[in-house]
Amino acid sequence: MTRSRFFKKTYHSNYRGKVSVEDAVKHQTYLDDMRKDAVFYCVDHIESSMIPHSMLHKIIQKLKTKQNDSLTLPEKAYLVRQNLNALHSLVEGKISFNQYKKEVVNDRIKHQEQLEAERLRLEKLRELELIQLKKQQEKLAQERKVREQAERERRKKLESDPKYIAQQREKALLNKYEIYPYLIGNKQRSKLLNILNLLDNQQRLQEQDAIWLSSEGREFFTGEVKMKFHRVEADFYLKQYEVTKSDWHAINASSQLRKCKASKEAEKFLENTKISSNKNSKLLSAYFTTLGGVKRDLKKSDTAIEYGLKAHDHSSQDYRPCTLLGAIYMENHEYDLGHDWYSKARDRGAPENSINADLRSILLRLDKAKRSEMVASLLKKDPYIYGWLKDMKQ
Repeated sequence: MTRSRFFKKTYHSNYRGKVSVEDAVKHQTYLDDMRKDAVFYCVDHIESSMIPHSMLHKIIQKLKTKQNDSLTLPEKAYLVRQNLNALHSLVEGKISFNQYKKEVVNDRIKHQEQLEAERLRLEKLRELELIQLKKQQEKLAQERKVREQAERERRKKLESDPKYIAQQREKALLNKYEIYPYLIGNKQRSKLLNILNLLDNQQRLQEQDAIWLSSEGREFFTGEVKMKFHRVEADFYLKQYEVTKSDWHAINASSQLRKCKASKEAEKFLENTKISSNKNSKLLSAYFTTLGGVKRDLKKSDTAIEYGLKAHDHSSQDYRPCTLLGAIYMENHEYDLGHDWYSKARDRGAPENSINADLRSILLRLDKAKRSEMVASLLKKDPYIYGWLKDMKQ
């Protein structure tokens, strides 16, 4: 052990302030002397010989000052426990110091042998622990393998079970359309699954099923179900248009495309038809209303307004162009014009709940400031008709 290592290991200053050079030198001298004493008595291989106030250090100090007779029974017992037999014989006066120098070599050898024996014992113990750990891991691995095999066999058996197959298909179908199984009552399950299977197979629903889905079964009319329903409807009318070339089928197809967020497809489809050259005012009004709605979806508000006005010109008593224009102006934050067109829509028979649904949808897409602005403007226009908007200021 080097001086620096020993100094770091044993010296702990109790001073809070600076230590003088003189004190540091004195302390280092004390440590050097302690090491010399340990070397002199051939116990420097034992760490405690150089630890101040340790049992072995006290014994060495008594030997150094010729106080052999003052050794206590615990101190002598310590020497025996530590197998310092030669040192014990020395303090007991049984051997001379010269004889001690010879015999202490055996003690050092025994000490090294004990250390080596302890090292080998610990190494053997670690080997046994590793063997035991390996056996345990092998056992766990075998048990896991058995469990996995049993699970594979169980699954294989289940996967050939028609009931299990049906349950898994049902689970996957409900998950696909974001419907929670626990919401489905026993009386509703059969009808709902039939509807979902039809839609999933691109088959159009019968009228009574469509009515049920939007009324009694509306809690299952999720966003995913709506998208699928309108896509199937759109595909139906697109095929009908291919066969019959009926302009009304084209308009219905486009209306359904809007509802399944395929407005880009609807725009391309409608603009490639020849409906705009038709002379039927009602048809033209429906065409421009639908195309205006498509343009509104695609954030082309100027064109949407242009088509909305054309639709109104072709059928001035139809409320649908009015609601379209009302919605566009509201979205453009032109609340007075929006109110005026919604008023015209009401005068022409537009359902109040339909207008309110439009307004609610627009408000929910606005930030807080714009929402408050729109609500305040409409309440100022007509606090009675728009009274329900007070709850939407926040």
